[in-house]
Amino acid sequence: MKKISALAAVIALALSPLAASAQVLGPAGEAAVAAAPAVGAAASLPSLNFTLTQPQMRDAYRGAQANLNAAVAGILAAPASFASTVKAYEAASAEYSRAVNPLVFLGEVSPDPAVRRTAQAIGKVADRKSVETAMNEALYRKIEDAAARGEALEPADARLMADTLKNFREGGFALSAEQRERLKAVQQKLNTLSGDFARNITDKKDELVVGEDGVSGLPAGYRASLTRGADGRYRIPVDEPNSAMFLRYADSADARRAMMLKFNNRGGERNLALLHEALGLRRELARLLGFAGYPEMVLKDRMAGSPQAVIAFLTRLKDAVLERARRDSADVLEFKRRVEPGATQVYAWDRQYYSRRLREERYALDQETVKQYFPVDRVVEGTMKVYQRVLGVSFREVPDPRAWAPGVRLFEISDAKSGRLIGHFYLDLTPRPGKHDHPAAFPIVSGRVRDDGSYQTPVSAMIADFPQPEPGKPSLLSHGDVETFFHEFGHLMHGTLTQARYASYAGTSVARDFVEAPSQMLENFVWERAVLDELSGRWDDGSRLPDALFAKMLAARDFQSGMMYAGQIGLAMGDMILHTTVPDDVSGAFNRIMEEYTGVPQTPGNNFVGSFGHLMGGYGAGYYGYLWSKVFAQDIYSFFKAAGVISPEVGARYRAQILAWGSERPEADSLRAFLGREPSAEAFMSGVRGDGPRPAP
Repeated sequence: MKKISALAAVIALALSPLAASAQVLGPAGEAAVAAAPAVGAAASLPSLNFTLTQPQMRDAYRGAQANLNAAVAGILAAPASFASTVKAYEAASAEYSRAVNPLVFLGEVSPDPAVRRTAQAIGKVADRKSVETAMNEALYRKIEDAAARGEALEPADARLMADTLKNFREGGFALSAEQRERLKAVQQKLNTLSGDFARNITDKKDELVVGEDGVSGLPAGYRASLTRGADGRYRIPVDEPNSAMFLRYADSADARRAMMLKFNNRGGERNLALLHEALGLRRELARLLGFAGYPEMVLKDRMAGSPQAVIAFLTRLKDAVLERARRDSADVLEFKRRVEPGATQVYAWDRQYYSRRLREERYALDQETVKQYFPVDRVVEGTMKVYQRVLGVSFREVPDPRAWAPGVRLFEISDAKSGRLIGHFYLDLTPRPGKHDHPAAFPIVSGRVRDDGSYQTPVSAMIADFPQPEPGKPSLLSHGDVETFFHEFGHLMHGTLTQARYASYAGTSVARDFVEAPSQMLENFVWERAVLDELSGRWDDGSRLPDALFAKMLAARDFQSGMMYAGQIGLAMGDMILHTTVPDDVSGAFNRIMEEYTGVPQTPGNNFVGSFGHLMGGYGAGYYGYLWSKVFAQDIYSFFKAAGVISPEVGARYRAQILAWGSERPEADSLRAFLGREPSAEAFMSGVRGDGPRPAP
């Protein structure tokens, strides 16, 4: 899940617990049904234009800023009440975000470098505007006056009142004027650092240049797709799909080491400096606001609640997985010794290569054979079929001449029973220079009830760089790619099937340590025979994935999963320790933590943490959330599994009790409403230990 800092509402509302109504869908659902087009209505387009010129983009932003300023002025001039102050401010923030989101999003996807630069510049200005508005003392006093009236409010309104007031109070209004100015400067600087960090990764264009020895072992079709220079040497782009292919298959250890270092160092020394500065500023920010450190500040409104709870959770996982991880490491080292007698260590650039070879030998499973059954068009079509059946929705492709690049596809979402329009999503799956290079879903327009009672239909976009087609074949996906697509598509649905009344609570605007749960739950689907029958079809004859091949995939599903969990625990612990200690050498400290948890020694010159975008992109002191939310994901999935997986009945309850609410009520309440009981960690821990049941072929 990806968020852009400038895309959020001017103040990101906190996620404090508050009781909500027991309705399956709130008033927003009724408003949306009333305003919906009839079944069979003409296809709709969202009112978004991604083909604006640079001057038009700048004009659009200036207009959005002027509208926000006018709205704030109107709030200050009106008598204080919930409707004229808090609700009006929420609406103004939502309108501002709706205007700014598409502009800033172009910085991630536009094929035109000049447009990307303009979008990035707008993002910086928008971030500064967000901080400035959040520090508006007159607005804060007006909200205090509105709260003091003590109006009787509906649960969602009371939650919005409490959260808005809390955010302003925690924004520094208990500080002196001098301290508030410093707080404002720190927040603005952090926004700038975050944007610069991401751009240094995205804009880095590098190649690994190798001769015939360097491409030995790579699949023939992939080798044939590579560009060769006048000297006959191969030029391999240093990006996620190419580096993954190279590290799995290239026979040359020296070439693998070179690729690993190039990929992990995309952020360069610049990003190490930016990260170090950000860590210090985050600690200063937290201490200005009265917290011991940044993790304490971040976690107070998340499901975990405290750094102590996170550390205890990660330690419990480490204890559960440690022995499995050691066995995994020993297995790979033993295999390497058969190839290189006397080898004493599996290095970072060895692990994927020897793991792949051991996996193929142990399970007679060749990933290149698996890929032949997953052409990208079949995967996309099959994924949509499954989601439509499970969630009770219909998708319809809508030609959109205003999309940001050729090949971008737009889809309309409607309710399958009523035909009412729900929202839209874009798919952008083709690699190109300057594009965000990691699979991600971006919320662009948030759902909300407008002043006239109609519902603003949400819009999201999924970005991925799937492999380029090999000569004579379509783009083919690994099963891991299929799982990733299914996961990110889950974020699209989470973002667009919302019925929350307010944009600040809509869709994926939930606690960071819950936001991955819906998509992680759906990853399980791609290991089920009935689902794979929809997703697979051999590229040349359309035949389904053979049972024998599927049986091998299932047998190998948990291969090296001990090391996988150890790596994730290491990343989460590294994130917490960096934010707690703020070391001078961020790369060295992070590498030492990863070595402790994975047993893989540090590689001189490896500065992976400078390309670890999560730390600066919204997951700072929160990377543990991927593991934390998986506890809930596996618990939710147990209900789908018990009902046969593709279950419209369970899907309807999941849509109504999890997706529709967003954070309009506490996430724990939504979980209990779906589960009918308190959440349990047993399904997750069973998977971590490796003793859980697996689906049969």
